[in-house]
This record gives sequence, structure tokens and C-alpha cells, in this order.
Amino acid sequence: MDMAVKELARFGQLVDLIYEGATAPDRWTRDILPSVAEYLGAPSCIMYSWLHTPQQGGYFFLHGIEQELVDLYVQKYYDADVWKIAMAAKNLYSTGVIVSGDDIVPRKQLLESVFYKECLSHNRNMVQLLTGIVFGSESATSLPTTCSFFRGSHHPDFTEMDRTRLRLLLPHLSRSLGVMQRLRSTELTLATSLAALDRLPSGVLLLDRLGYVAFANRAASAMLEAGDGLYLRKAAHAAEHKELAGHTLSTSLTIRTAIDATLSVDPYAAQHFSKSIVIPRAARPGSYALQFSALGSHNEFGGDGGAYAAIIFIADGSDPAPINTGALRESYGLTAMEARVAATLVERASAKDVAAALGVSPNTVRTHIKSIYAKLGVDTRTRFVKLMLGISKP
Repeated sequence: MDMAVKELARFGQLVDLIYEGATAPDRWTRDILPSVAEYLGAPSCIMYSWLHTPQQGGYFFLHGIEQELVDLYVQKYYDADVWKIAMAAKNLYSTGVIVSGDDIVPRKQLLESVFYKECLSHNRNMVQLLTGIVFGSESATSLPTTCSFFRGSHHPDFTEMDRTRLRLLLPHLSRSLGVMQRLRSTELTLATSLAALDRLPSGVLLLDRLGYVAFANRAASAMLEAGDGLYLRKAAHAAEHKELAGHTLSTSLTIRTAIDATLSVDPYAAQHFSKSIVIPRAARPGSYALQFSALGSHNEFGGDGGAYAAIIFIADGSDPAPINTGALRESYGLTAMEARVAATLVERASAKDVAAALGVSPNTVRTHIKSIYAKLGVDTRTRFVKLMLGISKP
């Protein structure tokens, strides 16, 4: 029983630490990843957005791995990575997947590969792999991210206990990273002040430790003042406080349940950040999508005595950022159809979704996207979205 209590306490402390990274990205390398790696018995680890470089809005956080080795990997051996190739072939880049290197590539094959001999062998602790997909390639709201842990051949093999521990950590990693990504501005800096939150296009609420709304940015205030499905009401037992409510009793209970679960930070029951709750509008078609996360005890937003304990992001699914298609045609030379495809692509996750929305074939959409990217001078979806949001209508 003592061991179980110690394990729970250790895990809870680690979860609290993970949430500190939501508003302080420098902590991932400084103390969060080292602590997670120690918990999993791994001397080396990397957490990064594998489809986006830092120049494209992505990030790399390292522990026990030299930056020079990462540079060598990116420049020469990315396409020779036998683990990456095998995972892609087996469609394993999906949110929540936990896999070991030995599951996908026999160790003998790894050790005989050019990838190992010329790249990984520079670090004796990078023979065994245990990786978790924090955000998969299918994610529409967060940068695809993987968190990988390594051991050497002189270390014991990763066990089922190690897999279980990583599986329990993934939802917390996703919530903290999800908040970090949503708080980043187009300049790739982190919005860590109330004034900066006001400049974000999505709705943001900060909650105190009792779950009452202590701050609403401008976008959230506009949504709540409209009262079309979401609004603020006086708390039943504390009239000086405001709480988030829905148009019906059931939606209000759904919101309150999500808030209570977020504030409790149950280390074994957290939902993944990509799991949002949907609140229908009351007066017109559409809905709001709400994403919840706890904040670290020492988050950067301040407040009275660290009063902000949780954050809610509100996306208005029925009111997407209006894209100025006229500017696309006049300034960038897009055709009328290309402008429609570009505007739709901002809100849709794939060419298939765009095709369904516009009633054309996916191949037609892909052809248009290739032409759009060329005319806009972008080469990644991240850059495309940033440019498009920059020419949204006022």
C-alpha cells in the first residue's frame, strides 16, 4: 500500500509540473522533460512537432540529446529514419498511440541500418525507443507532436509498466501543449498577459480555483454578451462571482462537470486536450466548441495570489474568420474557385473535407491547393493559415 501511495503522489507531482509548461515553454527543457524521462527510466528524450520546424511554427524540446545530433538528423537522416518509415507504413501516427521501437523494427535491423550507424550511434543511449503520439497527423487544432524516450542497449527493455505510465501522461502532455500552442501569436511568441489574451482571435476564459470566471478576453466577452447558447450568470451561493452557463440545464451541467474535472486535475482521469465539448447555439444554427485545461500553480497570468487555476478556449463553429476572397483574387491572382477553396481550407482539416463542402472531387481540390500555395508563396499549411488569417475581413 505504501508503494501505491508513493506512486500516486509522485505521479500527481509530475502532472502538476507538466501544466507549468503551458505558459512557460522554457520549463519543458529545464525541468519538465527531465522529470518525465526520469519517471520513465529513460536517459534521453525528445518532444517535437515532427511535421513543422521551429521556423514553421513548430518546436523541439530535448533532454539528454545534443542539438548537433538533432541538426544532423534533420539535415541528412530524416528520410532514412527506419522507425519513422515503419510507423508511417503502419499508420501509427494517430493521437494516443504508444509504441516501442522493437514493436515496429527488429533491433537487429535497426543496428544494421545507415540511420543507426551514422546518426543514432553518436548517442549510446539511443537504441531502444518508447514513443507516444501527443497529437496525431489527423489533428485539426494542434500541431502533430510526438514524445519519444530512449534507452541504450545496456539498459533494461521498456516494460508494460513503462507503457502504462506514458499512456497516463499523454492526456496531461496534450492539455499543457495544447494550451501553449493556442496561446502562441502569429509572431510565435507566447501570450502570457491579459492584454495579450485580448489580441487572440479565439475566446479565452480564465477560471479561479472555485471554477468561477475571473477573466474573459474580448472575443469571449462578445460571445457571452450575445447570449446565444453561452452566457455568464451570478453564482448561486456567491453572487459576487460569475460562472459560465449554457442555454439549458443540461448544457450548464455539462459545462460544470467539465470545469470540475479540470480543476480536480485527477492524474488518472484527464481527457485529451483535443476532446472538446460542443454547446449548441440557442437562436441560430451552429455551436461552440470548448476546450479545457488546468494551469500550473505558477502560471504567467498573475492574478491575486496566483488566482487563475484553469483556462477555457471557446471556438465559434458557426462564425469562422471571414476571409477576404476579393483580396485573394486581386492581390494574389487566385481564380474565383481557388479563392473559394482557400477560404474553405482555413476551416477544414483536409482536401477531402474541402471537397465535401464544395461539392467537387478531392483530386480537384488538391490541384487547386497546389496552385494556391504557389501563388501565395507558402509551402506549409501553417504558413498558409497565418497568411489567410492576416487577410481576414475586419
